[in-house]
Amino acid sequence: MKKHILITGAGIAGLTAANFLAQQGHRVTLVDRTPAFSKAGFLISLKSFGVKIMDELGLTQALKSASSPSETVDFVETDETIIQSIAYDKMNENIERSVLISRGGLHEVLHDAIKSDVEILFDTTLVQVNEKGDYAEVKLSNGKTLCVDLIIVSEGLRSATRQQYFKDVQFEDFNMLYVGGRLKRYHHKKVGAFKIYIDVDKMLSIYPIAEDEIAIQCYIRSFEDLHGLRNNAASILHHVFGNYNAEVNQLLDTLLDEGLFFIDKMGMVHTSNLVNGRMVLLGDAGYCPTALSGMGASLSIYGAKALAHYIALDPDDLAVACKNYNDLMQPIITKFQDNAQNNASSFLPKNTFHLEQFVANFRNASFSDVQKIMTDPIVLTKDQENFILD
Repeated sequence: MKKHILITGAGIAGLTAANFLAQQGHRVTLVDRTPAFSKAGFLISLKSFGVKIMDELGLTQALKSASSPSETVDFVETDETIIQSIAYDKMNENIERSVLISRGGLHEVLHDAIKSDVEILFDTTLVQVNEKGDYAEVKLSNGKTLCVDLIIVSEGLRSATRQQYFKDVQFEDFNMLYVGGRLKRYHHKKVGAFKIYIDVDKMLSIYPIAEDEIAIQCYIRSFEDLHGLRNNAASILHHVFGNYNAEVNQLLDTLLDEGLFFIDKMGMVHTSNLVNGRMVLLGDAGYCPTALSGMGASLSIYGAKALAHYIALDPDDLAVACKNYNDLMQPIITKFQDNAQNNASSFLPKNTFHLEQFVANFRNASFSDVQKIMTDPIVLTKDQENFILD
């Protein structure tokens, strides 16, 4: 039987779930607090099974059209000495090739695929949920009341709905400040040739993604409150990267003056159960592994397909479907959150000793060693790929 499913949060996870559930014939209502979709957004790297699932949705061509080229990446010390150079084609020869795309670009690809098949309510949030036995009554901020079979909460890391209705959830401050930006200007750098600076308690990535555009991402270890950090982005970047070369500092100054940038603190969400009655957590709202896992976007896409898969198997018993989804996801969540912790420890060394140790080990690593470091943590088992529970 076809169900009425409400998805609150039209990010990567919510839009992917809407695509799969609409294909199954369910009535889908999607609400989002933003007034409209925008192509703006910061870079994400869609890897491995995330790319494969987009192909299953028939969105590969649209994804490629919206993506940016990625050819090589140089990991370097602050004096520009190369630690390790990686060619993406060779590195990813045994897995799906990663796709570099803006978050807004991926949103648009997913949105365009289902905009005529689902009801989308912008500038709208979930206000109240009352479970009535075999359905849930939902009040929305636009004054509407809906009777739905399932509520998928995919509002992101700081989900208000999760905070209101899921009590057995812990939010872990990752003590990592993220600054992402995009600058529209012509430059002399090779498009698709990226550079990542490795340093104590910080990492700076420069991505020439077009002849007239550069993307920048910074990770900075920080134990300060987010509010104070947001109000001092310029002084923070100048203080942290002021000893870097003149070109880097000029690029950061121009980004702050002319570019579009975003600042936030990363976190993780921990819960032993993604399900509460007729509500289920999806994507960053339920298991954000932080950007340092390398798989945040792909994990959101995978979770959406997994939930839709189990709903297709048990459409008349959504409780069983959601339980199976939770049981599948828990070990996978642990895997990628552990990977984020390991990446933070390795690629953002805490002191000079750890930095020198990492640089020496990474520089002397063979290609097979580097491939193991870069790709092994981002694959799933065959059973997980096929949603087979232990």
